[in-house]
Amino acid sequence: MKVFLTGLFLFFGFVGLRTSTSFAAGWTSQHSGTTANLYGVSFVDADTGTVVGEQGTILRTTDGGDTWTRQESGTMVPLNGVSLVDADTGTVVGDQGTILHTTDGGNTWTRQDPDLPSGSQFKAVSFVDADTGWAVGSAILHTTDGGETWILQYAGDWTGVSFVDAKTGWVVGSAAIMGTTDGGETWIRQQGGGRSISFADAKTGAAVSGRCGAEQCFGTLLRTTDGGDTWTRRDSGSPYLAVFFVDPKIGTIVGGGPLQSSIVYRTTDGGDTWRRQAIGIGSTFFAVTFVDANTGTAVGIRGTILHTTTGGD
Repeated sequence: MKVFLTGLFLFFGFVGLRTSTSFAAGWTSQHSGTTANLYGVSFVDADTGTVVGEQGTILRTTDGGDTWTRQESGTMVPLNGVSLVDADTGTVVGDQGTILHTTDGGNTWTRQDPDLPSGSQFKAVSFVDADTGWAVGSAILHTTDGGETWILQYAGDWTGVSFVDAKTGWVVGSAAIMGTTDGGETWIRQQGGGRSISFADAKTGAAVSGRCGAEQCFGTLLRTTDGGDTWTRRDSGSPYLAVFFVDPKIGTIVGGGPLQSSIVYRTTDGGDTWRRQAIGIGSTFFAVTFVDANTGTAVGIRGTILHTTTGGD
């Protein structure tokens, strides 16, 4: 496993990603009806999606975000991740070992209780079909029956997960990236680490991390085109918090922090170049997803939801 550090690029105060000064307002703000921070988002098509966040918040839309309806989660703990596999079936994870599951579009959410130590937390979730999924946080858990039973695969501290099929996936934490090609029976440690990870296929993926100190922000993008055998690293002055690739060429990074806000970057060449997008508001974003090259949603601080049907351009 090798990590290659590329040169650093400086454009208009941001170090790392090569960017353009061409800004476009292709994102529109949607009314969420909440001031809670929103941490996770998942869409199954251009119309149907779910957003989750603090105070047990679950919001659902069936019209592309024109309207959002709050659903009853039965908890007040922060909910950090969500994965929908169709309009009816989805799973939400959060603090205090929370795993919630629905088979009726979120009209009812049922708590699932894996046998874990007290205080366990889950940060992200990835399902590839109605039965097969992974939840990560204080551990890596795996289910093959829609969460009726969860099996502990690996301990640790994980913040992101991305599976492209029932066998092939990756997890990321601050100190490591791990990959599997056998559904998590075995995990292979890969160099690097991060906060969020996204793979478009079995070969092409990215992981990002970011933070702000007292006077400066930092961000790192890791990219691979060989399933994680090698990673290319680019450091930046922008705090990256989430990444999503909808295909091997098209991806979006979002983030922000107390010193910088409104971090939205897009690539259409697999990450060789990135363009910062203007969104018209100052905010920090914790998650982003796309259902195709043009249609995407980003969520963040104080109930912020942004939507695009133009790829953000």
